[in-house]
Amino acid sequence: MPSIDVLQSFKLGDWSIIYVDTHQSDEVFLFYAHDPLTSRYVTMWSGGAARDEEEKIRSWAVQNAPGIPAKLAGCFAWHVTKDRDL
Repeated sequence: MPSIDVLQSFKLGDWSIIYVDTHQSDEVFLFYAHDPLTSRYVTMWSGGAARDEEEKIRSWAVQNAPGIPAKLAGCFAWHVTKDRDL
C-alpha cells in the first residue's frame, strides 16, 4: 500500500481540508464534508495561487465544496495566497 503523508490540516465543524503528499503526484488539498477516515473527499485542489487571488480561491472553494463553512473557505483561500511556503 502506498504511503501518504499529511502535511497540514484545517477543520471547522464537520468539514476538514487535508494537505497530503501521496509520493506519486503533486501535493493536494482534499476537502471533506465528514470524517476523512470514513468518507470520500468532496473535491481537491492543487497548484499555486497568486497573492491577489484570495477572493477567487475562496469563491472556488464555496462553489466546488458545497456546504463548506464560509470561514473555512476563507481560511483556505488566505492560506494558499498569503501564507504558503512555495
